[in-house]
Amino acid sequence: MADPTTPLPAFAVSARYFDGQSAGARVVRGVAEQMKGRLQIVDEESGRLLEEWPLVELRMIRDPGFGDGIVFFREGHDEARLNVASAQDAAALEAVAPNLRKVSVAKGTTRKVLFWTGGAVAALLLILFVILPTLSDTLAGLISPEQEETIGTTVVAQMEGMLGSHNGSGFCTSDAGQAALDKMAERLTGHIELPYPLKLKVIRHPMVNAFAAPGGHIVIVSGLLDKADSPEEVAGVLAHEIGHVYNRDPLRITLRTAGSAGILSMILGDFAGGALVLVISQQLMQASFSREAEAGADVFAFEALREAELPTEGIARFFEKLRDRYGDSEGAMEYLASHPNLASRAIAARAAESRGKDDFEPVLSAAEWDALKVICK
Repeated sequence: MADPTTPLPAFAVSARYFDGQSAGARVVRGVAEQMKGRLQIVDEESGRLLEEWPLVELRMIRDPGFGDGIVFFREGHDEARLNVASAQDAAALEAVAPNLRKVSVAKGTTRKVLFWTGGAVAALLLILFVILPTLSDTLAGLISPEQEETIGTTVVAQMEGMLGSHNGSGFCTSDAGQAALDKMAERLTGHIELPYPLKLKVIRHPMVNAFAAPGGHIVIVSGLLDKADSPEEVAGVLAHEIGHVYNRDPLRITLRTAGSAGILSMILGDFAGGALVLVISQQLMQASFSREAEAGADVFAFEALREAELPTEGIARFFEKLRDRYGDSEGAMEYLASHPNLASRAIAARAAESRGKDDFEPVLSAAEWDALKVICK
């Protein structure tokens, strides 16, 4: 019985050789010399030595482009191919080539992959956070108020579906409560001209929040009314949301979200229209405007309250309530939050005070405030 450690004698296999430079193939003999650790590729017609491949560098692939048989090539020399049609010949080569099935990564490939991956991620971030916001601001100026109102109606309907599902009901209806809310908005906007009339609604939900949607839609969540101690606190929050409407911030975030979803859909797959409206609604309800937009809405609110001869103490107290309930962003986290620091906002509100805390005509009478507080009850 032959010793398996004894090197096999040289043997020849029949094959077709493709040099990778020309389209034609040559009929060759592959002479495997295990003692010398090489495979000589010899032209069958002329007997000329074409190439000599070290057996340790021999690799095997199955390439449909070469028809039947198994294809061999030399590692690092991908252009040349050796097509062996005989399964017996291929098995003989496999017996003497120790690394035939080894998958090698070319030197520098990992670095190149990381480089191009990093470049792709950087390009995506550039599009999402630099180019897209700028483009959204430009597009916002091209959309008519009528088109914006239509967008807002769709988004608000989605909001009602999400928040109303909490307790099986949606927007609240009360003539007296709605009249009180409209009166509050009229006092805040009597000195300014909006591109569209405000459309104010209250929805039943324990969330302490209010949010603006495109086209002049503002939704007050009943949890905010439950936590407010005075109509002036609600007036301050409403003035802030009117500031977003005046600056068309909801339209900008809608366009930005739609653009982001479109880009991500090309990467991750299809993005249905209903899912897009859902994402936009969630973004607006979370008040995910930029820090600049939030600060701008605050400045608008302070000015609106001053023009309406109302104190800013109310909105300052409300900021402090939010801080006490949900916490605040401090230090480095302040720069990562979409909203400015609540304590800083409260300080800014008090600094903007232009009249005494008690020297003003209440924005609502006691009866009107009671009607607004129970609009959902």
